[in-house]
Amino acid sequence: MMDLPGLLYYQNGGVYKGSGGNGRVRYKIEPVDDKLTVQVWFGPYCYEKSEMEDRAEFALSDVGRSEMMDWLSNKIEGMRK
Repeated sequence: MMDLPGLLYYQNGGVYKGSGGNGRVRYKIEPVDDKLTVQVWFGPYCYEKSEMEDRAEFALSDVGRSEMMDWLSNKIEGMRK
């Protein structure tokens, strides 16, 4: 299970960047227009210097956060191979 900030963090405008898959898969989670927007990329470079591999939006709710975590876990696992 991933250790990400709770829903309140995002509801208060928090942006979270992290990595998974031994640091090879990177992601950015941010609230945009009452949704959780997640972007993922592969490689050693920061968000600003990278090309995004995928993007998804989820409801800014407990259910949306849970769906986002599942989606992100699957992306990390898939991109790791």
